[in-house]
Amino acid sequence: MSIEKLVRKEIRALKPYNPGQSISDIKLKYGLEEVFNLSTNESVIGPSAVVQEALRNELANINQYPDGSSYLLRRALSEKYDIDSDMVIITNGGDELLYLLGSCFISPDDEIITGEYGFSTYEIVGSLYGAKIIRVPLRDGFLDLTGTVKQVTENTKMIFLCNPHNPDGTIFNQEDFNDFLKELPANIVIVLDEAYADFVENSEYPDSIRLIKENNHYIISLRTFSKIGGIAGLRIGFGIAREEIISCLRKVQPPYSVNRLAQIAARAFLSDNNYQNSLLQNNKQGKKYLYQQLDRLNLSYYPTESNFIFVDLRKDSDLMCTELIKRGIIVRSGKVWGKNTWVRITIGTPAQNRQLIRALEKIL
Repeated sequence: MSIEKLVRKEIRALKPYNPGQSISDIKLKYGLEEVFNLSTNESVIGPSAVVQEALRNELANINQYPDGSSYLLRRALSEKYDIDSDMVIITNGGDELLYLLGSCFISPDDEIITGEYGFSTYEIVGSLYGAKIIRVPLRDGFLDLTGTVKQVTENTKMIFLCNPHNPDGTIFNQEDFNDFLKELPANIVIVLDEAYADFVENSEYPDSIRLIKENNHYIISLRTFSKIGGIAGLRIGFGIAREEIISCLRKVQPPYSVNRLAQIAARAFLSDNNYQNSLLQNNKQGKKYLYQQLDRLNLSYYPTESNFIFVDLRKDSDLMCTELIKRGIIVRSGKVWGKNTWVRITIGTPAQNRQLIRALEKIL
């Protein structure tokens, strides 16, 4: 008998997440000495020196289990955001938080609503627990909050709002979000995926922490150290919500899911303002340079509030990705979002950005 017959029907329909080719694979395949990754929106300036030193000092203790409640890190975050530490849950990347939300709240025949694009794990989690997935088309590259409200039914259990949106880098503002909440029933879990919030420059970006403390809706903010923290390889993120929500999530979180070194690295990062300022300054300058160059090349793109830019190269995106890979540059094909001529490009260092533009000039 095939093992497939023993697998739950919800699992049989799932497709595994495709992380793309690794740098080592590409070097070997194309005989390249240098390859840089502008496809996964990691920190392009490397890890913090303060974080590296903290990790070296902690290596002697890795024979011990980590703090199961991540107490010291939760306390540091509670001070940063002026909230109670019981309003914070530390997770193995933002992915674990999404799975905890699914296992805690989603039942068969529930409905979840998400934007047309966004992180594929939203739909994976919903499907895993038997929910019906409702996709709301974007409006000119922006999440359609009005259209989202119109899709709400008595079966709606959870709404995923990616802000800044991936892959477009667009945001909805405080006023639009307030209007959205006024129209929404209070018994729906609202997941604000704010993985890229640290890069936002727009002053009208919603204050999710204030809303969590003051609003009567069930709002949870998803954050991560993978992007702004420069520690994507250690897999650590966190959620902020009212204490009653966090308490539910802790019931289903596996013990010791966040390793010791990840907790140490995250705490060290929070003390290193110079690193964060350097990364944000690099992003701001890189964004300005790429806007100028993409305009010069007459290429369309969405102005971004994140550390990536979604660009229309007007040619098959898989083909363009292959041509860039041959030149040692990895970007993300838009076909995964149904955008067949678009690519998502992480804003790199000045040298990486210049090399990218030179490659595009030659290919186009």
